[in-house]
Amino acid sequence: MNSTPETLSPVLLTIDQTCQLLNVSRAEFYRLKDTGKFAPLSVGLCRKVLYRRDEIESWIRAGLPHRKVWQTIKREFIPCA
Repeated sequence: MNSTPETLSPVLLTIDQTCQLLNVSRAEFYRLKDTGKFAPLSVGLCRKVLYRRDEIESWIRAGLPHRKVWQTIKREFIPCA
């Protein structure tokens, strides 16, 4: 049996974790979000702003479409969206 504990990836990401995943600064993240170039919508939980990891990864696989386009096509990429 392997003694190394499994690392679990969080399902919901904070803004800082989202920035790290995208390899952008917090300021750049807000610029992308404000212009619609960051398409996934946030989820509110206990006064925190969180983003679904699966939606971000699907959005990346879809080619990083603009928010208006992504909200139309995301059901093709995320089965339970």
